[in-house]
Amino acid sequence: MNKMKFLMLLAAIFMVTSIGVQKAQAWCEPGEIYCGFVKDSTVRFGHDDVERYRVGTYQNAPYCTPGGSADRWRGKAHVYRIHNPGDPFTLTLDWNDNPTTTRDDLILVVLEDCDANKCLGSDPHTLEFSSTNNNAINDNDANGIWVIVDSRVDTTIAYTLNAYCGDFPFDVELLSFSANRIAGGVKIDWSTASETENDRFEVSRRELGSDEWVTVGVVAGNGTSSTQHDYSVMDRSVGNAGYYYELSGFDVNGNKQVFNAVLVEAATDVAQIVDTYALMGNYPNPFNPTTNIRFSLAEASSITLTVYDVQGRVVSELVDGMMEAGVHEVAFDAAGLTSGVYFAQMSGAFGSDVMKMVLMK
Repeated sequence: MNKMKFLMLLAAIFMVTSIGVQKAQAWCEPGEIYCGFVKDSTVRFGHDDVERYRVGTYQNAPYCTPGGSADRWRGKAHVYRIHNPGDPFTLTLDWNDNPTTTRDDLILVVLEDCDANKCLGSDPHTLEFSSTNNNAINDNDANGIWVIVDSRVDTTIAYTLNAYCGDFPFDVELLSFSANRIAGGVKIDWSTASETENDRFEVSRRELGSDEWVTVGVVAGNGTSSTQHDYSVMDRSVGNAGYYYELSGFDVNGNKQVFNAVLVEAATDVAQIVDTYALMGNYPNPFNPTTNIRFSLAEASSITLTVYDVQGRVVSELVDGMMEAGVHEVAFDAAGLTSGVYFAQMSGAFGSDVMKMVLMK
């Protein structure tokens, strides 16, 4: 498929999807968090100023974040979504603040909707929503509640975000979680420092390029305990592909908590058994700011691997030349690009293949 046909395909897709529907914002494609969730991440530089942090829906409504127009938060840092947060609902944000300034470097913002001026609150470190405070969140919207970790300046800061629901008694302090290929399959190990009303753990597996999660192991928890416990599951049903493994827990009332996910790379002998020309997906996805694009070639071929934005403009040419048969992986660095949807296209004498990627800063 040449570039003109690719652009026409993109135009047709956007024309169909935009009929009667407001164009979706890439900024509104969040990561999911849950009650009891602890998220360690890093805010990176390159954000855009936004107008979403207003209390009301009109243009001149006051900002709910500290500072006036000359002291604005940058926006588009990290976006998360939580469903049914309950009453009470508490968010905490921790990071190593710059000691040379009197202003906070990061802030928490909670929005009712990502594309409207419906700010529910903001604070540098802690937000509490409850009936006691007369600000309990009634989450009756399928879109959920939007949680933003934002930065004051273009910067790189590591942080920890904790989502706690008062009516969610399940609590497990996870020390480690890993998955590694060994003879006969993949061994998954994890350890806990403490557990509260923990009924069981479940380990699920998803093959790279697939959206389907498969349960590969269930292990009983230790109820309520303040001592370290070590767990292990052996997955013997794997092939040579790459996989994500996810660890979840269930308390005695059936409440579920997702703890962590890790990647197990494809086995090295995949290159000898592939028989297709295809883009196999990218991981992680969404990504910030780098991702790895995987593709397979049934025979040695001259190919191009190009990344386009939604307007069909070339933003990166990753491969242009001969490649050996097998499975290949190429890194794509989008540090200088804005959040949004991008398309990777692989072309050669065999034809072409296109896939979508999401950059979320």
